Amino acid sequence: MIRRIAIALGVVLWSAVTMAGAADLPPLSDTTPTGAYFPGKFIWADLFTADPAAAQAFYTGLFGWEATPIERPSASGPHTYIILTNGGEPVAGLARLPARMPDAVHGRWVGYVSVPDVAKALEAATAAGGRVLFPAKELPRRGTQAIVVDPEGAELGVLHASAGDPGEYTPDPGDWTWAQLFARDPAAAGRFYASLAGWEVLPDTRGARPDVFVFASGGYSRASLVPLPPRPQASPNWLLFVRVVDVKAAAAQAIRLGGRVLVPPSDTPTEYWRAVIADPTGAVLGVVQLQAPGQAKEQP
Repeated sequence: MIRRIAIALGVVLWSAVTMAGAADLPPLSDTTPTGAYFPGKFIWADLFTADPAAAQAFYTGLFGWEATPIERPSASGPHTYIILTNGGEPVAGLARLPARMPDAVHGRWVGYVSVPDVAKALEAATAAGGRVLFPAKELPRRGTQAIVVDPEGAELGVLHASAGDPGEYTPDPGDWTWAQLFARDPAAAGRFYASLAGWEVLPDTRGARPDVFVFASGGYSRASLVPLPPRPQASPNWLLFVRVVDVKAAAAQAIRLGGRVLVPPSDTPTEYWRAVIADPTGAVLGVVQLQAPGQAKEQP
């Protein structure tokens, strides 16, 4: 039953993106196309939510993102996909999650990783015990993208961009800067994502735990892999992080905008000062303040 719900939800989520003006979706950069690719780098994210207006107000108020709607008429009414930009550069998309779907009151973020070949990534995912939630879809200006579910149920997008990936630059405030995977079996999850995204799976030597890892590619740390917290409601998932200037101010602003703070920042600043928040529809993401801007940009 759970699998059928996930597949049905996947069909609706994909429709929300592809029916809302697929031919009009912009490339990942509004500046000169890079023509370069950085496999394993997180290059896009989509938010699926039952209340796009509330989500738009929340994220534009929290991060200063700008919102540009793209609409396409259909027999069931207009479909809208909102492009969110940071300083003029696209960073994320926002699509409506129909209220008739299970758990539709909760929003969800899905990150996308650059891969050289989406079809081969999907083959690797299924061979390693995952499944395809959204089959490969070619969007003329954006590229080819799909979403997979790993053996534990966490969702991740894969994307090969038509015009190349955003460059390897230090993230500005309002840019994505990190991702973290929570898994029941980190070692098994590491093997799955090594085959899917081509990541190296390295021990995280910053701590003493042997079950904490870092995903790396091209000489950059891309994401971390940690054990799932021992809480009854915890489920395997990806958590995306946005860079902010002041993590305490961002947490306070999230509350003022109708969101919640799930994990508050500590009272003592560290090299990477983090918090976890939820928007008004329950979509969860992290915010991070980089205390040492000269450090490798993808690794809080």
